[in-house]
Amino acid sequence: MSEAPEIRLGGTPASAGVAIGPAIVVDPQAAVVPDLADPAAAFSEASAAVSRQLESLCETARAAGRSEAGDVLEAQALMAQDPMLADAVATALDGGAGLDAALHQARQQIEELFAAIDDQYIAARAQDVIEVTDRIRRSLAGVEVPDLEQIAEPSVLVARALTAADTAALDPASVLGFATEAGGPTSHVAIIARSLGVAAVVGAAGIVDRTRAGDPVAIDGATGDLIIHPTEATLDDFAARREAFDAAVAAADQFRGISVALGEHQVQVPANVGSRDDVESAVAAAAEGIGLLRTEFLFLDRSDAPSEDEQFDFYAFAGSSFSEPVVIRTFDIGGDKPAPYLSIAPEENPFLGVRGARLYSEFPEVFETQVRAILRAAIDSPICLMLPMVSTVTEIDDLRSRIAEISAGLTASGVRHEMPPIGIMVEVPSVALVADAVAPHVDFFSIGTNDLTQYVMAADRTNSGLDELQDPLHPAVLALCERTVAAARRNGISVSVCGLAAADPLGAAVFAAMGVDKLSVSPRAVNIVKAAVAATDASTADSMVRAALAAATADEARSIIADTTGSP
Repeated sequence: MSEAPEIRLGGTPASAGVAIGPAIVVDPQAAVVPDLADPAAAFSEASAAVSRQLESLCETARAAGRSEAGDVLEAQALMAQDPMLADAVATALDGGAGLDAALHQARQQIEELFAAIDDQYIAARAQDVIEVTDRIRRSLAGVEVPDLEQIAEPSVLVARALTAADTAALDPASVLGFATEAGGPTSHVAIIARSLGVAAVVGAAGIVDRTRAGDPVAIDGATGDLIIHPTEATLDDFAARREAFDAAVAAADQFRGISVALGEHQVQVPANVGSRDDVESAVAAAAEGIGLLRTEFLFLDRSDAPSEDEQFDFYAFAGSSFSEPVVIRTFDIGGDKPAPYLSIAPEENPFLGVRGARLYSEFPEVFETQVRAILRAAIDSPICLMLPMVSTVTEIDDLRSRIAEISAGLTASGVRHEMPPIGIMVEVPSVALVADAVAPHVDFFSIGTNDLTQYVMAADRTNSGLDELQDPLHPAVLALCERTVAAARRNGISVSVCGLAAADPLGAAVFAAMGVDKLSVSPRAVNIVKAAVAATDASTADSMVRAALAAATADEARSIIADTTGSP
């Protein structure tokens, strides 16, 4: 207990868990690149050095079994020497900019391209650009990167921002949790924190200026609560929260490989994946198939689209890893593309622009190549094909016709393949509103709560100032989800939820109560979600859904679900 007055701050939950300990405050010195005689050569040397540093960190992370962190660091190592970055810097230098200004211009240009991509994990690559250019800037300025591997005692880390490399270097035995002023729940920092199993709160405004080294701090990564100088009563509260969380994690292990149901309704829990490592993690977690295979990772950080055979190999690997369905989403890349082969126009193309399925008419050959690879992989595996960012029945019918034509072409060429079930992402409100009219045209629905929430709430998810509007349990979002589920039931098709809300125990409970068939989550969350579904009382499910839908706010809906399920 501290003698100083208790300070209560709030942030955005990023990684579940409770941490209590002394603060370590990281507020690194700003780096300014000096004028150099040969700026182009200096940049080349610095980017190569940074790439080597990140490759080393990647190897260390993977050796420690942190595959998610290794994937992020490997991508950053490649980005440090990406021709796109080098070209952007060279163009700025040729235009008369100094090296510091050239780095800033290049970062801003590429950051905007990545931020326009319509996938929360890929859009988070904008943060990678910031981190990589900052490392290069620090290398050129001779400013050391904070060494977070040398933390001596179990502590709570407080910082304005952490990079993915910083986070990957953390030792969970020494860093009990962290709180940052920057970042969001879908950032790479948050993803790595969850993979490490450390509590994290992001978007905690003012935390650095109000915390001193050694100050006692308590954070709850599931609620976003953050306390400096906690009182004895507060410490007791957080200790109880930590005990309950640890007990819940331990109890969830009993559901590994076990199916769960809400009453008579079976609820499967497959995994969201984006790489081979993710697939292997999903297998280790005994996930019930793959509910969302993001293919965008195959298409980025390269100068041309992946070949049909390259894609086939990955899809076949994923499909052969499970006996349950493996849902492959066709590439869902947003507006201004960082991939030169997907550059469509110089004008601004934001979240409500030519993205996802709307892009396939612009690049038919890229879409056709991917579909051929999926259809070929489906011959020996339980693969399903899912179309993102659709908004009308006409659009769905057109895409299905194109897929049928591709299948006919494979047949004419004597290529073995299978026409898989074809479903859509329900992430545009227009589809949810007319779900009964859409359902006869598809084989399944998958609700993408991340995008659906931002569109319903008119709150761009890349704008951290609007984080409070990004709650998928807002009654307006829940109403569209319930409408979609009801339409699926009436039309005899399956429906899943694959957004972050599915991994929220409260979200899992209310979606299962609505009648959702599958909750697709990160591999780490599979058994925790199973436990949440198993703990939900079927006799109160209907009344809980009705009450949540009648709520006025997201907080009220959450309170109703928590009270009904007995969740903390």
